[in-house]
This record gives sequence, structure tokens and C-alpha cells, in this order.
Amino acid sequence: MNNTRHCSVIIKETPAVLSWDDEIHLMHHMHFEDIPATLTSVHMNMISIVINGQKEISSGECTTTVTAGAGFSLKKGTYRIAEKVVDPAVGYDEITILFSDEWLRAQAGNIFACTSLAQPDEPEQNIPGVALLPADDLTAALTLQLKACITGNADPERKRFLLPAKITELFQILISAPEGHLLEKQLRSIDSFFSPDLVLLMQNHYKENMSLEQYASLANCSLSTFKRKFQQTFKMNPGKWIMQRRLETAYELLQSSEKNVTEIAYEVGFETPAHFIASFKQKYSSTPKQLQQRF
Repeated sequence: MNNTRHCSVIIKETPAVLSWDDEIHLMHHMHFEDIPATLTSVHMNMISIVINGQKEISSGECTTTVTAGAGFSLKKGTYRIAEKVVDPAVGYDEITILFSDEWLRAQAGNIFACTSLAQPDEPEQNIPGVALLPADDLTAALTLQLKACITGNADPERKRFLLPAKITELFQILISAPEGHLLEKQLRSIDSFFSPDLVLLMQNHYKENMSLEQYASLANCSLSTFKRKFQQTFKMNPGKWIMQRRLETAYELLQSSEKNVTEIAYEVGFETPAHFIASFKQKYSSTPKQLQQRF
């Protein structure tokens, strides 16, 4: 008898699941009886947050325990996994996200924008491919939102449309947490084409009015190599990425600062306020001033 569970089958058999183009699957998993340790084949990268109960993940002779409020990240592979009910009144409750390498590569610029890339030297996790995610208030709050997305009665197409943004937000919260560098290190290792040095360079200089040749010089490579590495890392061309980051930063400043539109335009790197206003309206369907007046 084959006692191996396959995540691809679990996705199909779980009623509480939202999927986005086979790149992301968000599942709500709940039961009231223990599930004994079972060999589980994980065919996509996985992040789970345990809401109630306890999870045990084993590989070889090593076992990791994940308690309520905490989470974990798994690389693709095979693990022995058990789920235990601690309180019979609430059962075992978990939110799980499965995501492809391609989706991570496409979202890398957004996901890693909130980190410094400085990672303390620490010993590896007991189980290779597993990163523990300690309990965190922000993680708990967003996990409940994700659970509501699955279990609520909102329009399925609306929920599906919002799914990628909410998952990206969760990743940002997880890797910006006090021990989030462990997850960040794991995520970066998934993509061999990802260049953390290039991400750091662009985060430090995207507001500056430089030519692509100047960016390539800072990256110590030719223009053609710079463009190739940029496309591999950010999944878009440099001009589009720089514009997107400037507009996103401007949006945040319009919400949180007392600066006027002209000041913000120059701060985020636009040469003229007129160019900033036109670009902003094209992306957000309102002018910076209109947005500012809402807050």
C-alpha cells in the first residue's frame, strides 16, 4: 500500500482552496483528529501558518515541531509530516500557501524590497529545506484575513483577483519579522538566477536620474549583461521597474507625509511634476492630489 500523500492530490481534494493560474494555491485545512506521521510529497514550495494545533516535520533522524501561531516554509521535496490536535474544542487549523518558482521570480522585487539583505550568520536549520517562522502579531492578523478570503462568502472572482497581492503582503511580513532572514535566505536560494546584489543596488539608487549605462557601471558589468541579469531577477525591463518603484514610493508618501505633490515628485526621482502627475494617473486612475485629499 502506498502511504505517501501528494500535495497535488490534496489541492484537488480540499474544498477550501483558492488558486491563481496554477502559480499559487491558498488552502484552509481543519480537522478534529490527529493525523499520524505520513510521508508527504511537496511538489511546490510551501508556507504554512498553524492557527491551532501542532505540526511535526521529519526528515531522516531530525524532527521539527511547529506550535500554534508559528509557521514554516518547505522547499519542494518529501517529508514525514504529522498533525496533532492540542485542544479538541478548536481542533487542528492551518493556512497553507503553495507557490511556484516562476511566481516567486516574478514577485521577487516586491517581496524583497522591505529587507536590508543583511543576514546574520546562524547555523542551518536541523532539517534542510525547512525554515521556521516564529509567531508574530502581524503574521497572525494577515493569516486570519487569508482564512476569511477562503471561508467567506465574497465573490470568488474578487477573491481570486486579490489573492496574489495578499500573498505578496504575507511574504513581506514574514521576511521583515525579527527572524525573517531565515525565510529570506531560503526564498533567495530557490532561484539561481536571482541576484541579491542587483536588488540592493536598485533599491539604493532607483530614485536617482541615471542612465542604464550608469546603472551597469555601478553593477560592474556591461550594459547587455546588466539588462540580462535585471530581466532574470525582476522579470521586467529596468525602465518599467524603476517607474513602478518610484510610483509605489510616491503613493506611500502621499498617504503618510505632509509633503506636497511637487516635493514628492522630485523626491522619488521624477525630473518634472508634470511627468510625475501623468505617470501616476496612468497607473492609479487618479491624480496625486486627488489621492492625497482622500486621507
